[in-house]
Amino acid sequence: MRTTVKLLGAGLLLVTATACAANSGAGAPAGGSTAPEPPPTSASVPGTVTPTLGPPPSRTVGRPTQGIAPGDDVVAETQIDARLLPEGYPRTLTRSLDGQTLILQAEEGGCRRISARVGEQTAQQVVVLVAVGTAPKGQMCPDYIKEIKISLALAAPLGTRTVVLRQG
Repeated sequence: MRTTVKLLGAGLLLVTATACAANSGAGAPAGGSTAPEPPPTSASVPGTVTPTLGPPPSRTVGRPTQGIAPGDDVVAETQIDARLLPEGYPRTLTRSLDGQTLILQAEEGGCRRISARVGEQTAQQVVVLVAVGTAPKGQMCPDYIKEIKISLALAAPLGTRTVVLRQG
């Protein structure tokens, strides 16, 4: 039994090594050189014009699949006053590019529901009332979490005003 296992392991290793060696040498020229050949220039091929190429295209970075959406602007922590908000309440805010809309990002699931609305708006601050609803004690809840975004329209762009988060 041990001999069979060793033979199978050695065979698998041999097949893997052969496949890797075949893949790594697939695009290599016959001369064994792996350096790319320079493109022909107008001096080397009479009657042809070599186009001038710009810089190589930049490598694009992948977009995030969670968290803050591209195009939104994060509201700085120094601009958020959440001292009166109980522990466990959402505190992550972004604003639209025009500053007219705040977006509260939160996680809800099972029997936990999040809601928010804009309260008083002054020249110095914007009050956002956040409510977290839970199920009655003893009720069974499904076990899942989903990220939500609650849009909150403002009367004027946020600018430098402070956002005060309160329970409500």
